[in-house]
Amino acid sequence: MTIKELENRTGMTRANIRFYEGEGLLSPKRLDNGYRDYSEEDARTLEKIKLLRQLQLDIDTIRKVQQGTLTLEQAVFVQATKLEGDKALIERAAEVCRGIESSGVEYAALEPRPWLAQLQAPQQSSLPDAPPAAPENEEVDEWDFVPKACYHPWMRYFARTLDMALYDTLINVVWLLLFRDLSFVRLQTENVLTAALWSVAMLALTLALEPLWLHFWGWTPGKWLFGLKLRDGDGEKLSVEQGWERSWTLAREGYGWNIPLWSLWRMWRSRNEALEGWNGSWNGETGCRYTKEERRFGGWAFVGAQAALAAALALAMLWSMLPPCRGQLDVPEFARNYNHCLRVAEYDGETLTPTLDGQGRWVEREQPSGTATIYLFGDTTVYEEPKYTVSGGVTAVTLRMRSQDKAVGGVLREYLTLLSLCRSTGGLNLFNVLPAQADAARLLSRWENFEDDFLGVHISQQVEAAGYEPTTAFGAVLWCEDEDQPHHCEKTVTFSILDQNGVFSPPPGQAQADG
Repeated sequence: MTIKELENRTGMTRANIRFYEGEGLLSPKRLDNGYRDYSEEDARTLEKIKLLRQLQLDIDTIRKVQQGTLTLEQAVFVQATKLEGDKALIERAAEVCRGIESSGVEYAALEPRPWLAQLQAPQQSSLPDAPPAAPENEEVDEWDFVPKACYHPWMRYFARTLDMALYDTLINVVWLLLFRDLSFVRLQTENVLTAALWSVAMLALTLALEPLWLHFWGWTPGKWLFGLKLRDGDGEKLSVEQGWERSWTLAREGYGWNIPLWSLWRMWRSRNEALEGWNGSWNGETGCRYTKEERRFGGWAFVGAQAALAAALALAMLWSMLPPCRGQLDVPEFARNYNHCLRVAEYDGETLTPTLDGQGRWVEREQPSGTATIYLFGDTTVYEEPKYTVSGGVTAVTLRMRSQDKAVGGVLREYLTLLSLCRSTGGLNLFNVLPAQADAARLLSRWENFEDDFLGVHISQQVEAAGYEPTTAFGAVLWCEDEDQPHHCEKTVTFSILDQNGVFSPPPGQAQADG
C-alpha cells in the first residue's frame, strides 16, 4: 500500500503519517527501491492513533500503550478524568460568561473577585467515584456522601462469596489430607457459636489476603471470574496500604464483621445503598473504582466453581475416612488402621469402645468425668485379646466374645477390624468407602454362623447361643426374654485376607477348630 492509498484509507495527511512514523509509532516495510510499503496492520495502527489523538491523548502516552508499559484501560481512564475536569471548567466558564453578559457591566466597572470565586469554587465532579461536596456549616452523615455509581453489586457480593468459599475449602482440604481428622470440619458447624466464629475467621482471612491479590495480580479469584477489576483513582493497581484500608472499612461497614444479626443489617443497608447507586464507603474513602471485562459465562462459571469446591471438600472428607495404611500390614499398622476407623465412627459422638495399642491389644478408655454409664441389659460382655496370624504381614485377625447379658448386640469392633483389613487389600477406596461402611455393618449384624467374602477379606463367623432369640427391637441383637433362665452367648469371627487370586486359605489351626 502506497502512502497515497494510506491517506485515502485513513483520512490522514501525508505530513501526519510522516510525523507519526518519525515518532516511532509506525514502522512500515521498505522496498528495495527505498519506497515505503504500508500493510493492513500499518493502516489499523494509524486508525488507532487517530482515535486516541482525537481523544486528546498525547504522543508519549500512545507510545507507552504501544510498548505495553501502560494499559489502554489505564490510559483512557486517566484521560477521561482529565476530560471530565476540562468539561467542568468549560461549563463553569460558560456560566460566568453568561453571568457577566447578563450583568451588563463594562470593563472599567468590572469587579473580578466574585467572578473568580465562582470559577474557582469547588465543583462536584461527574466522575463515578468522586464524592459530592458537602454544604458548608452543615453536619453530614458519612453515608450521604459515599461515591456514586455502584458497579455490579451482586456480582461483587458473589465474587467475595466465592473467595471465602475458596479459602474455607482450601484450609479444610489441606487439614483433611494431612491429618485425616474430620473433627476439625465438625467443629465449624457443630453449634451456632463455633459456626459464627468460623465465619468471622473466614471473613478476616479473605479481607487480609484480598489486598495482596489486588496489589500483585489486580484481581481476586472471584473478581477475575466475573471480570471485575478494582483500580485506584489513577487506574493503577491498589497499593497494599490502600487495600488494607479498604478491607478494614469493608469488614466493618459492609459485613459488620459477620456478627449475627448485625451483619445482616449491615449487608441489607449496603444492598439498599447499592441499588440507589452508591459505591460503598470502603471504595469511596480509598478512591477506588470498578471496571468490567466481559465474561460470557460468568454466572455458570460461578456455579461450576462452587460445585468444584464442594466436590473437592467431599473427596477430601472421603479420603480422611480411609484408614491410612495399605498393603501388607504389621500389627502396629493394623492397630493404626483400627484406631482411625474408630475415630471416624465416633464422628457423631464418642463411645467407650477400646482402642488398640502398638501390640494390637485392647486399651480401655476412661469414662469422661462427670458422666455415668447405665447398663440397661447387663455388663457381662467380654472380648478376648485379638489373635493375629502374621505371614509377611497380618493375614488374619480373630475376635472372640462371650456374654450373659439380657441383650447381646453391637458389632463395632468386628466392623472396625473388617474395614481396616479391607483397606490393606485395596478393596476399600475413595469411591466405595460410604457404601462399604453400610454394607459391612449390615453383613456383621447377622447373629448366626456364616462365611462370606467382602472386598478381599473372607469372614468366618461362629455363634453359640442358648436362651436367646433374635430380635430387631433394639437393632440386630439377641434377646433373652426371661433373665432367670440360663442364657449365654459366644461368638468367634475370623477375618482372613484372600490371596491374589481371591481364594481363601484358612489360617493355621482354623480348619481343625471348625471341624
